[in-house]
Amino acid sequence: MSGIGHVLSISDLLLIDNFKAAFGSDDKATLEKILYENGIDTEEPYTLEYSKHRNLRGNIVSCERFVGIERSDSSWLKSGASSWENIVANCDLDLRIQLMNMGKNYSNTAHIVSELERHAN
Repeated sequence: MSGIGHVLSISDLLLIDNFKAAFGSDDKATLEKILYENGIDTEEPYTLEYSKHRNLRGNIVSCERFVGIERSDSSWLKSGASSWENIVANCDLDLRIQLMNMGKNYSNTAHIVSELERHAN
């Protein structure tokens, strides 16, 4: 498995229409559609693990979560939901070098984001 790790807590997924029914009936096609729409690359292996963790809403929960690889397709990278690490890992080499140097020299997140937006178009 290569790429950026991505986890989705069952506690968050239960907020999505159709997830509870799909999970309860082991509807793999619907589950994979939901996982894909929420950032897991379903072409890569993923697992279901029970752990104590912080969900996307900031709550500490003990439940299962899906653990896999984050999608790296352009629609996910431009969605606003992709992780910073994933965006940097999947941009062209020149931009990656610029971003790494900016990270070493500045702590100006707004400048970094504007550079990403400029190169995304």
